[in-house]
Amino acid sequence: MGRLKKIDIENAIGNSITSNQTILCSDAHVSYKGFAIDNKIEHHQLKAVIKQRVKNKVYHIQHVNSTHNRLKKWIDNTFWGVSTKYLQQYLNWYRIKEKIKLRNDKLNAFMSKVSEDITAHKKYQNIGREYEKLISTQF
Repeated sequence: MGRLKKIDIENAIGNSITSNQTILCSDAHVSYKGFAIDNKIEHHQLKAVIKQRVKNKVYHIQHVNSTHNRLKKWIDNTFWGVSTKYLQQYLNWYRIKEKIKLRNDKLNAFMSKVSEDITAHKKYQNIGREYEKLISTQF
């Protein structure tokens, strides 16, 4: 939503970093550079202009790009659009789906992940109502 600013980065990941354990790998947007300097973290920039995909044979952002691409395709193919009201639920669902996708016992793995959340049973009981609300906004 508009131009990326240092405060946006701070709000998104600021609580998740420590200066001695974090390496930021990003595109060459100046806000990332400022964020890294302010937080005293190691920063490696990849320059898309010169088609730089990997730096020093270690640093890349392809995993992020791939995850973003898979998430967009999943949302586009599963839903009729995205409601920001339900965005966190979409992301939670996608995260669980990705964690268990290679498991042979998907149902058991799913139940194990769901049981990690103490509010899961209540959420499960509300699936019908939440689905009806979601569908009712589509017509």
